[in-house]
Amino acid sequence: MIIEGAPRSALAPLAVLEGTLDDRPRLARIAKVAAEGLRARGYLRAEISIARDASCGIDLVAEVTLGPKFKIHNIVFETDDAFPAATRLALIEDALGTVNTLGGIYVEDRFVRALRELRKRYADAGWLDATIATPRTTFDEAGLVTVTVPIAAGPRFKIGTVRAVGGGKANRAVIAALGLREGEYYDKTSVRAGIARARKQLDRWIQVRVEVAEDRTEIDVEAIVEGK
Repeated sequence: MIIEGAPRSALAPLAVLEGTLDDRPRLARIAKVAAEGLRARGYLRAEISIARDASCGIDLVAEVTLGPKFKIHNIVFETDDAFPAATRLALIEDALGTVNTLGGIYVEDRFVRALRELRKRYADAGWLDATIATPRTTFDEAGLVTVTVPIAAGPRFKIGTVRAVGGGKANRAVIAALGLREGEYYDKTSVRAGIARARKQLDRWIQVRVEVAEDRTEIDVEAIVEGK
């Protein structure tokens, strides 16, 4: 196979075709994978076309159009919520600071996957109704990308009631060890830390059940204490 328009090292999947049977559907699949590999390197407009020349055998010519290599110039989150901006960017970043970060390569499928994790983090921090829309991208001819992510965070839920059951006289101590205060913003990390602290301090197995209150933006927390 002859590869024109790009370094052979960038198109390793195509190289394995030499000496094999001319299987057109398989070739189309491999060319697609090779093109996706180029796009993952920042060549978002990369295309591969395959031409055939029949003589004693079948000669294949892969013509590669790379286009500009795009890099991220800016990532904009359209939201006014209080979720930490640095955490948003850290969750989006991939591949040791080279993908989906400022100055790095934009890879759409990884970006969308990261947004699903960001949505989960919003819920863990109390924004249970947060929605993250499909990101918008703009490109300029210099190869710079601006990615805009619309976020509708909705209300941030607070802790409603905090109570303990099953521990008898230890219930009050369990609540104190949890360290959760009614009216504070709900945060799953703080709840987990409180459970671990209560288990250690009281040497009891404690599980926590949370329930979203109806018609209120509050989450009720119930610690279930197993007897000794």
